[in-house]
Amino acid sequence: MLKPACRQFRTELAPGDPHRRSCPACSAYAAAMERAAFKVPLPARLRSKLRAIPGAASPSPRLPLPQAALPDPLRDRLRGLARRPAPRPLPSWVRTSRYAVAASYLMAVLVGLTAGNPVQLGRQAAGRMSHVVSERLDVWESTVRERVGETRRSLENSLDSLDDRVDELSQSIRSLEPLITRRIR
Repeated sequence: MLKPACRQFRTELAPGDPHRRSCPACSAYAAAMERAAFKVPLPARLRSKLRAIPGAASPSPRLPLPQAALPDPLRDRLRGLARRPAPRPLPSWVRTSRYAVAASYLMAVLVGLTAGNPVQLGRQAAGRMSHVVSERLDVWESTVRERVGETRRSLENSLDSLDDRVDELSQSIRSLEPLITRRIR
C-alpha cells in the first residue's frame, strides 16, 4: 500500500521533486517511467511538427522569442545591456572583516575628533543634567512646600471649627445640666 506522499508523487511525476530523492521506491518508479517514455514512438505527424520548430533538433532547444515593437533607442539600449561584461567582484578590502573593523575604528576616531573630546562632552552633559535635575528638584520642593502649607492651613481651619463646635456642644450640655439633675432627683 502506498503512502499518500508516494501516491501524489506518482500522479504528478514532477521533475526535481524532493520526494524522489527521499523515497527509493518512487525514484525507481520515476526512472522506469522515463525509460519507457523514450521507447514509445511518436506519431510521424507529431514528430515532423516538432522537427519543424527552429532550434528544437539541437540538444538544448532555443525557441524563438516573439519580438515586441520597441522604439529604436530603447532596443539599442537593451542590446547594449546584454553585451555588457559581467560586474567585477567586490575588492578584497570590502569582503574582509579586518578592513571593516579598521574602517569602523577610523570612523569613530574621525567622528570623535569632529565632535570634540568625549570626556569633556561627558562632563558637559553631566553638568547640564545636574543643572536640569536641580531645577526640577527646586520646582518640586516649592510645590511640595505649597501643598504642605495648604494642607496645614486646611487642617488648622478644620481643627478650629471642630474646637468651636465642641465648645458649642459643651455649652449646650451645661445649659441642660440643671434639667438633667432635676430629673435624676
